[in-house]
Amino acid sequence: MSLPVYLADGLAPAPVGERVACGPDVAGHAVRVRRMRTGEPLQLVDGRGLRITGTITAAAPDALTVEVTACTRDPEPAPGLVLVQALAKQDRDLQAIEAATEVGVDAVVPWAAQRSIADWPAKKQAKMIQRWENTLRAATLQARRSRIPELAGLARGTGLTTAFAPGDHVLVLHEEAAVHLPTALARRPADTARIVLVVGPEGGIAPEEIAACTEAGAVPVRLGDTVLRTSSAGPVGLALCQMLLGRWADAHVGSEPAVDSEPAAPAGPGATR
Repeated sequence: MSLPVYLADGLAPAPVGERVACGPDVAGHAVRVRRMRTGEPLQLVDGRGLRITGTITAAAPDALTVEVTACTRDPEPAPGLVLVQALAKQDRDLQAIEAATEVGVDAVVPWAAQRSIADWPAKKQAKMIQRWENTLRAATLQARRSRIPELAGLARGTGLTTAFAPGDHVLVLHEEAAVHLPTALARRPADTARIVLVVGPEGGIAPEEIAACTEAGAVPVRLGDTVLRTSSAGPVGLALCQMLLGRWADAHVGSEPAVDSEPAAPAGPGATR
């Protein structure tokens, strides 16, 4: 079974043998909720790629001390995976970004499409952003990831093209597209920096939005003969990308040591970082 992972704000690289102190945010969940005790292993991440594996040496509801057994930095995937997710009713957009995070998305762009029934009015926008951030954060830990996907600003209508950047290979999921996703992905330029997957709302993407995307260089693609909900289309498309990119093959490799792997000199009693 994989080790439990906790997000520790302010986490810094530490050599093997050093002790890292965690506050109530980590300790509260580890000790109160999971009932973890001294001697049990876990992992700490900073949300930006740093991953510390260690053993609990002291456990209290408001403080936790971990002795480091490994410290690595997970490299950023290349190309990155981006999901432009249309807002949807009944929290289907949240379901989409949750599963997308578990699949391995690197960035998410909320999109108020022309046919989106849901919207983020100005007075509620901060609250909705917080909900999306909380969903991304929780899904990151559930998936045992060390990087929280970046949440971009809200795009509206044809303005979604402002989320595209030079070096992006943009694929727009559309049930009437003639090209299948695997074919379009195989045709990506060698220097592609990001693969951007655009998913529309339940009512579909408006013709004006499709036109704006294609004018910006995007390629309309389809997944298959069935029509997926907005909550599942993105995660399925991203999973297919992961397979085609060869990332879902053998066990994960490529983590780079964040610090010298040699054990540190014995620390004094109660030493923490």
